[in-house]
Amino acid sequence: MSGTVTIAIPIYKRLNYLPQVLAAVRAQDYAAIDLLISDNGVNGDDLYNLITQQYDKPFRFRRNTSTVSISTHFNQLIEAAEGEYFILLADDDQISPNFVSTLVAQMANNPQIGVALARVETMDVDGNIHPAPDRPLPPLLMSMVEFARAWGNDEYHFVSFATNLARTAEVRAAGGYLDFPSGNGNDNALLLKLCLGRSVAYCADATFRYRVYETSTGLAASAATFAEATRQFLRFLETDKDLANYARTNPAEWAEIKALLAHMNWGTYLARWQTMYRKRLTYRQWVRAGFAMPWIPGYYRQVFGTLVYSIPPLAAMRGIVRRRRPQTDHL
Repeated sequence: MSGTVTIAIPIYKRLNYLPQVLAAVRAQDYAAIDLLISDNGVNGDDLYNLITQQYDKPFRFRRNTSTVSISTHFNQLIEAAEGEYFILLADDDQISPNFVSTLVAQMANNPQIGVALARVETMDVDGNIHPAPDRPLPPLLMSMVEFARAWGNDEYHFVSFATNLARTAEVRAAGGYLDFPSGNGNDNALLLKLCLGRSVAYCADATFRYRVYETSTGLAASAATFAEATRQFLRFLETDKDLANYARTNPAEWAEIKALLAHMNWGTYLARWQTMYRKRLTYRQWVRAGFAMPWIPGYYRQVFGTLVYSIPPLAAMRGIVRRRRPQTDHL
């Protein structure tokens, strides 16, 4: 359907945020919306009844008879989409009323745009909104290389690409979502393929509200699961055929992009290992998790540095040195 946008909402067992998500879809100022909701959690009639109570517009509903992987479920939604454009919206996130209309306007006016992004705000488990840090906004249009530099260097603090707008046919041609463990990084991989040789639109007037809390799907991943997803993303950068084709015709550009995104990827695992997983794991488990990456000199330099200061006698000595260090008055 020309101009129609499929908003696909995948559901597992979490239903408590769904009324807010449906309200955000219902509030869109864009009329041609194909709302597609899919049950991957074998919820019986509870889910369908909740939707009919909370959403008074047409929608389509599908369900799996047994639970499939996250990426498989996402790809089922892509195949079932009937709109010209595709948006995946998690069952606990939200979008501003002008999200669809603003992003479609950019895509429709420029066929060279591979994907359109909105400004991202984060929400906590209770829905309290945390605006993006005060920093310069990205330009309206970025080439793939400009976008990769900004992404890899965290220039604009993009936070998440879980929800964006792309052409459904191009999402299918890119192969949809790769089957990374617990879906970690599959949105980043798809986004990269959609951007190959294309432009990226950034729509600061529209907002995607991304809910972040430790029991959400991404942060709830175990160290082993997240490590495997990180390794798979690094292999994806090396082995994907579409990326390899781009590299053959754009070797210098691809070398830069690959280095930036590889560093960003293992850097995310490193940061979680140093903080979140240090709290969750025993010391022995935590040390073992530090060696879960392939040989990457920059990564292991930081791992060894962290481990040295984690040894109890050295950690205590470091604390003593800090306490005894003279304090300097700043005028």
